[in-house]
Amino acid sequence: MKKLGNISHISNRGRIILRSNHTPAFGLAVFTKNEKRLGTVQDIFGPTKEPYISVKVYAKNSKNLETRVGETLYIPSKTNKKWGRRKRRKN
Repeated sequence: MKKLGNISHISNRGRIILRSNHTPAFGLAVFTKNEKRLGTVQDIFGPTKEPYISVKVYAKNSKNLETRVGETLYIPSKTNKKWGRRKRRKN
């Protein structure tokens, strides 16, 4: 797991806003310290060196988000490539 950043606050729409040192991909899964899936990266905004990241939280995890402020969130260190051409096997 790769550290994404610490939760800064909760937006009016119920999304988690955090600050990060790097820019993750859109739609990437976001996990807690216990490796439980919390949501996905929805939006990236702000300065390029330390952007703000908006995380769309899954419905089952949307309770008591205010108590999670300051918690560290993580992204997977390896991403699975979903798109592109498949390479043919040579026999």
